[in-house]
Amino acid sequence: MSEGNVVINMFRDSPWPGNILSNFAQTPFVIDDIHCACSEAFIQSLKLPDANEQKVFCGLQGQDAWEKGSKLTASIFVSGKIWWRGVSYPLHSKMHFDLVKKGLLAKFSQSKVARDALLATANTRLIHDYGQSPSKQQSLPVDVFCQMVTEIRDELRAS
Repeated sequence: MSEGNVVINMFRDSPWPGNILSNFAQTPFVIDDIHCACSEAFIQSLKLPDANEQKVFCGLQGQDAWEKGSKLTASIFVSGKIWWRGVSYPLHSKMHFDLVKKGLLAKFSQSKVARDALLATANTRLIHDYGQSPSKQQSLPVDVFCQMVTEIRDELRAS
């Protein structure tokens, strides 16, 4: 893939490899013994304080996870917390973002399809433009997501 002014949009409706880099892509992985159907289900599951409900939520497909998770967004901004396996973390903290990055690394490490798509991006700039202005109330800000995936790409290329 050529570099220069090329950008790759990590969005479900983008052409390959962007569609596979999307959180909606069916690229299952396991994190902390929890099976996740896609990274969207994992990221949205962090809005649930109950570990059993969270485990079930992780099995949802992308669109379903996004729709159900979006209804929970306001509650995490009220509480200022996200949860993983019954443990709370401050919303938008280093611990929160480290946890999300761990999940994304699991996706790209365990799914050959996802890893191949990510490595095919070479050094192109990764963006996440889903056709709407980003909300101020995002559990995972777009710029943080793009930075995480870029860092994971660099880590995978170095190994």
